[in-house]
Amino acid sequence: MRTLAWTCLSVWLGMVIGCGGGGGAATPEAAFEAYKAAMADKDFEAVWRMLSAASHEQEEADAKGIAERAAKSEGLEKADLEKKAKLMDVTMDQMKTIDGKALFIGLCKMGSTGGKEEWEKLPRGQLARVEINANRANVYVKLDGKVDTDTPLPLVLEDGKWKIDLTGVK
Repeated sequence: MRTLAWTCLSVWLGMVIGCGGGGGAATPEAAFEAYKAAMADKDFEAVWRMLSAASHEQEEADAKGIAERAAKSEGLEKADLEKKAKLMDVTMDQMKTIDGKALFIGLCKMGSTGGKEEWEKLPRGQLARVEINANRANVYVKLDGKVDTDTPLPLVLEDGKWKIDLTGVK
């Protein structure tokens, strides 16, 4: 199971790279612009709809693990989870029953407030290039004059729409 910190990093990477307005887009380029706009507007419900089915499944599995930890936590672990819950804008009781969507949205909220300086870079991101291979694509973003070639965000084509595939971000 990924940690909350790693999930938050994955979400930030997703913020920079983008995928379709409210559920996917016809091209990776259109996906980038729509996703970037949704993240800049903090429309996390729309962002959730832009994720692939596999990403939804992964978030559900991660949420189940976090809910189990929250239900059993004591001492320092409980204090750590309470702190994260507060940053995610959920209660500890909600953390004990959190689902994938609520986890994802909470982590987006945490990223948008906890990493404010990085978040503010988002609107300046520019599509550098797209590499498409059948129903998969890697999107590279230019931010502050540099293209990040180490961590492209993978996209997957589902039902004719390009979606973010966070399963490829580890």
